[in-house]
Amino acid sequence: MSAKKLFLIAFSSLVCSLLPVFAGEFPDSWTWDDKPGQRASHAALEGKPMPAFHVSDWINGGITTADIKGKVIVVDLYATWCGPCMRAIPHNNELLKKYKDKGLVVIGVCTSKDGQEVFAANARQHGILYPAARDPELKTEKAWAVHYYPTYAIIDRKGIVRAIGLQPEYVEKVVQKLLAEPAS
Repeated sequence: MSAKKLFLIAFSSLVCSLLPVFAGEFPDSWTWDDKPGQRASHAALEGKPMPAFHVSDWINGGITTADIKGKVIVVDLYATWCGPCMRAIPHNNELLKKYKDKGLVVIGVCTSKDGQEVFAANARQHGILYPAARDPELKTEKAWAVHYYPTYAIIDRKGIVRAIGLQPEYVEKVVQKLLAEPAS
């Protein structure tokens, strides 16, 4: 076998072994992304530092950089009028209760243009126990590529978006994986 053929075989093997790294860490079937554009906009955020929040009117305390440094963060981008979003709140509360001592933070952000005016009353009515805020100018909605509700994003201890667009039933699996990773 020639050196050229050996090189091509070795190079092909290397490329094939790296493909899963670039295909996404978690299965696309775990997301609501059913359109290529939605998946592409979320994939563009994954592996990068989390976008900023442009929010106001925090309830249950605000979030500072110190509050989230070294923590795994679940960001629930939701709408007050969204039935699945409201049904996810008890799960978010339980997730926080179960993993808070292991380094989990849950943050809710109301990003829909409709329902901003009832944000605080809605949060009280549905028993949100974690910090939540509203996005009145929809800058957070745009920065986080929100296409549907709820849109869940999971951030690792280094502040990197590891998954976005997750269906609620897969959030805990991602949280468990990220909490098991070393903090530094």
